[in-house]
Amino acid sequence: MHALREPLKTKDHNNMARLTTLDEASLSAETLTALEPARQNGKLAPVYLQYANSEPALQAYLHMEQALRQGSLDERTLEAIKLSVSERTGCDFCLAVHTFKGRKVGLDEPMQLAIRRGDPTGDDKLDVVVAMVRAFLTRRGALPDALLQKAYAVGFTQANLLDVCLAVSTIVFTNIANHVNDTDVSLPPAPPI
Repeated sequence: MHALREPLKTKDHNNMARLTTLDEASLSAETLTALEPARQNGKLAPVYLQYANSEPALQAYLHMEQALRQGSLDERTLEAIKLSVSERTGCDFCLAVHTFKGRKVGLDEPMQLAIRRGDPTGDDKLDVVVAMVRAFLTRRGALPDALLQKAYAVGFTQANLLDVCLAVSTIVFTNIANHVNDTDVSLPPAPPI
């Protein structure tokens, strides 16, 4: 049995997160460069400084997010994916963040609730991407041929399909990292479904 390298931290009333919030000055130049797009008004959300407890993991996540920004999916589709996955995994932090971001890219509350429930939204492409996400997270094995054909029928390309896979991967990372961290939600919570 290996000894723990760090003491186990548990959340209490005096500690807002289970993971240590690192000081930016302690991070490598490579990590700081990768964090630049995540800054808002020159500041980083504490969650990034908590994820930085593993700089390689944080860098990998940030590089995947950069690839998504350069990829083939529009912001509405990315936010639909992130809402759908976060609902399935029960990540309140990511649900709050992507409810906020979803509104900014044109996903109103009724559409967001439909996405989270897996109900039709009236947008064939969003409905197919949500169905794919649900299949990825609930089925074993290959994506059903019928769903793949439906994706092609509504205009998905092979690049889109791979970018959907990448988007699911990035949000699963943050969802489960937030479950470890029990990350506090500073935004208003997502409405219940």
